Amino acid sequence: MRRVINILRGNMSVIGLVLLMTVSFCYAMFQGGFVSWFIFYSFLPFSVYALILLFYPLHDFTVERKVNKRECQAGESVEIALTFTRKNRLPLLFMVVEEELPQEMEDRGLQRKIIIFPGFKRTFSMSYTLENLQRGEHSFQSIRFWIGDLFGLVEKEAIYSSPLKITVFPRYHELAYSDLDRVFNQGAVVSTKKTQREHSVVSGVREYQPGDQLSWINWKATARTSEIMTKEFEVQKNRDVFIMLDEKPSDLFEESIEMAASIAHAMLKKGMEIGYVSMGSRSIIPAAAGNKQKRKIFYRLAKEEPGVVNALNENKQADLTDEERFSISTAVSRGIKISFFEHGHLKFDRSEVMAK
Repeated sequence: MRRVINILRGNMSVIGLVLLMTVSFCYAMFQGGFVSWFIFYSFLPFSVYALILLFYPLHDFTVERKVNKRECQAGESVEIALTFTRKNRLPLLFMVVEEELPQEMEDRGLQRKIIIFPGFKRTFSMSYTLENLQRGEHSFQSIRFWIGDLFGLVEKEAIYSSPLKITVFPRYHELAYSDLDRVFNQGAVVSTKKTQREHSVVSGVREYQPGDQLSWINWKATARTSEIMTKEFEVQKNRDVFIMLDEKPSDLFEESIEMAASIAHAMLKKGMEIGYVSMGSRSIIPAAAGNKQKRKIFYRLAKEEPGVVNALNENKQADLTDEERFSISTAVSRGIKISFFEHGHLKFDRSEVMAK
């Protein structure tokens, strides 16, 4: 009984409709004649439908959301399909469906409100397309829809939770960057090892230092100089780097994200090991190679937002673990900083911007 009272309270117009039909019935009974009964029977179906709709169980609906892809690149489009299923075939004149979009999309003025006409169908669907998606992780939470009668006397609304996340990775550009190979000081021998001395390539001689092996002694140079001289070996260079993103607020923040993504893509494409760290976060992605590393870096770049905190500042590292301090010091010493370029620089090819 309480539920019926609550429903009637939210639809006071139905009470007025019932009173109107009661008055028209009494008028037809006492007045008689074709016109009075015609008026009564003309409004009777609409009144009965409104009363049935008033108690129609919207909780019997099931809603399924499907998306053609959960990950895409900035600027691409995603198609979302909604399928509604109900248990009965009561004719529904119309249904208004509204997708509750993430806040960042609503701020851009995007709205997704569509009217459909289910009729007697038990299963019906609708679809829409989100175009030109912006970088970020977009969370969809619920779907809101409502039904009503022809005259708007009854309106029923329901909200269904249907969580969905769409990750939009940043754009990247193909960079013609050739100075990516790991080489010796002389020659062009590719190396996949960490930085160390190569004992098979001698580059010169130097004075003996404690800790040098006896096999390193150059006896000819020792006899010529009358001092113990040892061989100087070639040092293998390792070009593994960290990309450090400067997160200071700027109008060119998105360009910085694209630049970081482009550099990471170019270096990983060359087989290099790339790490990533942002100036406003303590989270370090260790240097690695391959498509999995690219996905990790792009996922971080997709979620980056402008900030003013510098987590890599030495004065703010007192509460860090030894491993975090080591990762940060490694990133700072071997990093390529991605900052904000001038508007004039961005008019040129991005490979030229890298050189600057």
